[in-house]
Amino acid sequence: MIKKLKYGIALLLLPLIALAAEFEEGKHYSTLSLEKSAEAKVTEFFSFYCPHCYRFEPVAQALEKSLPEGVAFEKSHVNFLGGLSPQTQSNLSYAYIIAEHHGKEKAVAANIFKAIHQQNQRFTDIKDLKALMAVNGIDEAQFDAAMVSMPVIAAEKQMIDAQEKFSNIGALSGVPTFIVNDKYKLNTSAIRSQEEFNELVSYLLKK
Repeated sequence: MIKKLKYGIALLLLPLIALAAEFEEGKHYSTLSLEKSAEAKVTEFFSFYCPHCYRFEPVAQALEKSLPEGVAFEKSHVNFLGGLSPQTQSNLSYAYIIAEHHGKEKAVAANIFKAIHQQNQRFTDIKDLKALMAVNGIDEAQFDAAMVSMPVIAAEKQMIDAQEKFSNIGALSGVPTFIVNDKYKLNTSAIRSQEEFNELVSYLLKK
C-alpha cells in the first residue's frame, strides 16, 4: 500500500519535474555570484533610449501582471548607453522615479518611450523633459522640488548602485536585462513566447 502511494505521488510530481527540466542553466538563465535577495523580486534594467527596451515594454508589462502577489517588479533605469551623457540619461531616471511617487510611472514611461522612438526627441535639454512631465500633471515646480528631495535622490542612487553591482560581475552589459531575486539572469534570446517568459520567471522565483 505504501509503495503504491509513493508511486502515485511520483506520478503527480511528473508534470512539475518535466516543467523544471525545460529550463536549462546556461541556456535559459545564468546563476550569479551574489546573495539571493531576502524578498522575492524581478528587476528589469532598461533605458528609455534603448530601441529594444521600447519594443520589449509590452512583454515586461505582461510579465509584471503575471507575477504572484508579494513579488515586486522593479524597473531600474541605466545611464551607460553611448552617444548621450550619463547626466542626460540620469535625468530620465529622475523623471521615472518622480512619476512613481505620483503614481503616474506607466503613463510617463509610455510617453517618454513614444517621444524618443516615434517623435525623435532626445531630452538633452531638461526643459523638454519638464514639458513632458507637465503634460502628465507634474508641473515644473513639483519636478524641481522632487529632484532635490531625499527620497528621489536616494532612489536614483539605488539605481546607480544596482547598475554598478551587476555590471561589476559581468551580468549587466546591455539592456533590457532581467534578473530574478538578484541571483538569476534571464537569457531573453532563448525565450520564444510570453508564456515561456512568464513560466521561466515563475520557475526561478521558486528556486
